[in-house]
Amino acid sequence: MSLNSYEALCAFANQLERNVFGENFHTKVVVTPSSIKEAGVVIKVSLLKTFIPNDVPASKSSRTMRVRVSVSGAAPSLTGLKQAVEAIEALDKFFIKPDLRLELGRKTVIDRITNSRITQVVSQEDSFIDSPDSTAVQDVQDDRIIIITFPS
Repeated sequence: MSLNSYEALCAFANQLERNVFGENFHTKVVVTPSSIKEAGVVIKVSLLKTFIPNDVPASKSSRTMRVRVSVSGAAPSLTGLKQAVEAIEALDKFFIKPDLRLELGRKTVIDRITNSRITQVVSQEDSFIDSPDSTAVQDVQDDRIIIITFPS
């Protein structure tokens, strides 16, 4: 099965929506650019780059995407902070799964894409920042770069 980058991006966002949840939260996954303005914390998926790798001759039949996945928003209370921490931990659990592959599907019928691969690089920057406007709010910005290789 071959995909274009937009199809792979949407499939990845749906995969996150299915797999990243917690006991006390359900965070919306948003593909940017988007006009959605959610209160609280959201998971943003942003396409950074798409290219055909040229390091291996066999890779000419595949495509690589670099995607930013961010847990972002405001944590205006301890409950908001707890939900943000749980969302970050849920992403951590998802991305450490062995043999992580891109998946197509919605709720019940899921197809793992053969010859696909998902890896991550976690930003070393702080994820929780005091809001300059208020001592009662913390801004959340936890970024990670995801590398997705898939058949094209």
